Amino acid sequence: MMKALNSIARILVGGLFIFSGLIKVNDPVGTQIKLEEYFSVFAIDIAPFFEALKPLSLFLSMLLSTLEVVLGIALLLKYRERLVTISLLVMIVFFTFLTFYSAYFNKVTDCGCFGDAIKLTPWESFTKDIILLVLIVFLFINRKKNELLNAGNFRAIAVAVALAFCLFIEVWSINHLPSIDFRAYKIGTDIPTDMLPPADDPGTVPKITNYSIWGDESDYTMESLKGKKLLIVVHETESTDLDAYTMINSLVSALGNQVEVSAVTASSGAQFEALRHSVQLPVPYYYSDKTLLKTMIRSNPGLVLLQDGEIMNKWHYNDVPGAGELLSNLK
Repeated sequence: MMKALNSIARILVGGLFIFSGLIKVNDPVGTQIKLEEYFSVFAIDIAPFFEALKPLSLFLSMLLSTLEVVLGIALLLKYRERLVTISLLVMIVFFTFLTFYSAYFNKVTDCGCFGDAIKLTPWESFTKDIILLVLIVFLFINRKKNELLNAGNFRAIAVAVALAFCLFIEVWSINHLPSIDFRAYKIGTDIPTDMLPPADDPGTVPKITNYSIWGDESDYTMESLKGKKLLIVVHETESTDLDAYTMINSLVSALGNQVEVSAVTASSGAQFEALRHSVQLPVPYYYSDKTLLKTMIRSNPGLVLLQDGEIMNKWHYNDVPGAGELLSNLK
């Protein structure tokens, strides 16, 4: 009976950690954003030193996501059981604290446990972590009773391969875009349609509720959803990649009047004017919410191609297309 319970606990914990970790490995910038949100809250509520951790958010995102996958695989393979179960205990205690804080104080309404793939309420996330905590404590207590696999170096090799795989995917996602996009603004999304509740269920909240773009003198939201538009998304001017604008300017010049090009930023007008003159960006600009822009594309700057409100394609600044390639995405 104990052996069966042990196997069930091992499969549940290992499988969930692998699943959760892989989703975050696919989008390390998304987890970075979530960690920055936590650190901002903790800096106000607990101690100011948490603000100093924000520059480390991307590193911590990669570390935690990779550990989830590697420890989950190691647990399933019964590799270094004492070290693995202790590490899992430390991680789940940390995660349980975060989800409790989110739930009890209603500070961070989405813990990011499963990235953008599965949304849980704060109390659902906390309940999940409590169950995992109980299962991991059970595995830790019974670790010496577990049977060891007699597989030579197979387990060590499997863990090493998992580590290398996670790091490769994370580096790729940071320097390009996530391979799988779980967000509301993925390629193929029809923004005007998703801004409306489903026709057969008016009580349902629309998939997109935060799309809003405005200028200094008028709203640009609906106009941005008409015709062929290329949005140059600049989350914040202080952290944008300046070298990317050489290629972006060349693209804008090559497109001519075939596509209407404009920039959208969460920075102030004065900040963007300074950037625009610095990089000689010859396009009009508008404003939007930083959260919206970071959800739309994990690249600063990034390119989003729209046709009548449908997202036709998106590009990281490391993958700026030529005019011909961009136009080939239009209908």
